Amino acid sequence: MPPFANVRNLLIALVIGCVGLSGLPVVAQQANVRVQGTVESLDSKVLHLRGPKGREVSVALDSETAVFIRQPSSLDAIKVGDYVASAAVKGADGKLRSKELRIFPEALRGLGEGQRPMKAADTLMTNASVSKVVAAPEGRVVKVEYKGGTAELIVGPEVPITALVAADMGALKSGAKVFILGTKAQDGTVQAKRILTVD
Repeated sequence: MPPFANVRNLLIALVIGCVGLSGLPVVAQQANVRVQGTVESLDSKVLHLRGPKGREVSVALDSETAVFIRQPSSLDAIKVGDYVASAAVKGADGKLRSKELRIFPEALRGLGEGQRPMKAADTLMTNASVSKVVAAPEGRVVKVEYKGGTAELIVGPEVPITALVAADMGALKSGAKVFILGTKAQDGTVQAKRILTVD
């Protein structure tokens, strides 16, 4: 598989990379959790999943559970004020060249904010707000700001760009791969707050 071909893994990396679950309320006697798996079925207010190791997982849903799906976007869609996440490789010249960029909706602003190394050599994940977009010979230079720093990402026309958009529970079809941000009660019940499809 060519490098960065699996954009699903990049989405999971940017979510896992967050410190805590930004934007989720602090609930007494509940712990923030992340759940990854494949949808088996949706039964009323319970989502049944098959975890990465084949374990069955059930997650409770309610009227506040938000679902987001990934849709194709474009270089021209990136604008000042957007909250984005990008995996980028640092070249010998010290510049960061994006290999994938995702535009988040306002509801997910702040998710995983910051910059951190990925497993691949010289590769960084940056989750930040766009402060400036400048035309460049290689495409666009997207300047971003995050807590504690700034960065410039060179985004070429070949870079896959997608947007996460709100959807309804109908998007949670059998076989869909999802990443869930939620809370876990003392009795072990997991309540989904945000569900991101990562297909």
